[in-house]
This record gives sequence, C-alpha cells and structure tokens, in this order.
Amino acid sequence: MRSSTNIPVYPAKRWNGSGIFETMKHLLTLLGFAVLASTLTQAAVGEPLYTQQGTDPTFANLLSRLPQGFNSTAGVKGSIIHVNKHLIEVGPNANHPIAKDIDIHTLGNSHIPRKDFPKWSRWYQEDGHTQVFRLFKGETNVRNGRPLAARVEAFSKLSWQPGPWHEWSGTYTIIKPGGACIFQVMNNKNQWALHLGMNDKGDVDFDPRHVRNGRKVIATNMTGKPFQIRVRDNGLDYELYLNDQKVGSGSYSRPAGSKTDFRWGMYKGESTVNDDQMIFVTGATFK
Repeated sequence: MRSSTNIPVYPAKRWNGSGIFETMKHLLTLLGFAVLASTLTQAAVGEPLYTQQGTDPTFANLLSRLPQGFNSTAGVKGSIIHVNKHLIEVGPNANHPIAKDIDIHTLGNSHIPRKDFPKWSRWYQEDGHTQVFRLFKGETNVRNGRPLAARVEAFSKLSWQPGPWHEWSGTYTIIKPGGACIFQVMNNKNQWALHLGMNDKGDVDFDPRHVRNGRKVIATNMTGKPFQIRVRDNGLDYELYLNDQKVGSGSYSRPAGSKTDFRWGMYKGESTVNDDQMIFVTGATFK
C-alpha cells in the first residue's frame, strides 16, 4: 500500500537558519505587511503543499479488480488529497471556481460526467478551486487495446470551429513531476494543435504542431512553484501565455467540419509511468 511519504514542501524553505529571514520578517511586520510576513514564516519552516488521507494500492494489486476492454462506470476510489490552499491557490486564478462544464478521461473511461467524478478519486479530485490529477507507477490504459497511454485529463464540453476566439486560463503547480502532456488544444479528427509538456525535472515545454522540431522549454525546475497558463484559440490561430508573458503563437488548419476543445491534466502517450505523478491546477476556466 502507498502512504503519504515524500510530501513536497514549499521551495522557499532555503531561508531556514538565516538571520536575514528574521530581519525581513520583523521589517515586514513593522510596515504592516502581516500577511506576507506570515507566508514567509510558513514557507521557511517547510510547510507541505498538501496532506494525504488514506493509502492507494499499487496498480498491480488494483489490476485484478479493474474492468478491462471497455469504458467502465464502476470507478476506482483513492486516498484523499487536501490541498494547502494558502500556498497553492495564489495569483490571478486563486478565486476562480473550477469550470463546471467539463468531463474527465481516466485510464478506465474516456468520458466521465461531473456527477460521476467522485467514483474516480484515485486519479481525479477537486479541493476548493484546485483540481488534483494523479497517475501511479506502472499504470496503463485499460479501456481498450491501446498500449501504455495512461492518462487523467479534464476537457471542456465547449468546442468550436474556426471563428471567434476562446480562452482557457489556470494556475499549475507540479507536485510530483514526470514526463507527460499537461495541456492540449485538441481536435476531434487529427488530435492536438498545441501541446504543453513536463519532464521528470519539472521543466515545462511548448510543442507547436505546425512547426517541425519546434518544441522549446518555456520554464525550468517548476516543481512546487505555481505558474499561470493562458491559451487563446479560434479554431485556426492560437496564442500561449506563461505568467502573462506571450511565449508562443501560430496557426494550424483543422480538418473541415471538425471541432476543437481544451484538455488539461496528464497524458503519457507511448511512455511508461515510472514513478507516481501528481499536478494541481487552480482556477481552471474557459470561455
């Protein structure tokens, strides 16, 4: 059974033991910045980004009771993740409720409606304004014969053809990194137009489908560090923003009659889940 070991802590704990930190705290308090001083104190002592209630079986132990070869409606429940909201729910998306008009896709079912989300808590949970996405070591797709392809993603029920612009925004926090796609502008006939990925080191990259060998890293060493993503798409053109700075744009023609939507979470594709992975997405909204 898996337990709540190796819980990440806020990276700023490097202040430990420093007289500089105490001086800053004192000055901030004198200036009336009590909230900021409190946040620095919590960061300094290594406050965890989440706590976990309960344990999760390994995938090998789960496999014998997990329906295979079809979209199961039974679900698989898991341990409960409690998000440390004052460290995670920060920035411009902190007060945005999670979009309601979404479905999720797990390795056991490709189209799960909101009313059934609690059945699938091994892979997907919501706490406050934050979505919790998890994958576990060794997991693979089981709903059909496609090899590997473990995933847990949310996707917008809003979809569109070329025309008006649509926008998605949310704040990511990588908790347990691992190679995976974490965001897609997805087309229902020829797959993605824009792809964001992370690697085992917590780096984030952008891959534009229309550019051969165009993948580039847009942020490094982001584990435990919330960052804002905003994507705009009109069914042909798209724009990508990281912390309100434009880091990519382009055009990609979609097949006639096809529709595009937003997808976010973790998707492994043709690779194995070598270790447990987890990311948080706060304030995910679209229009």
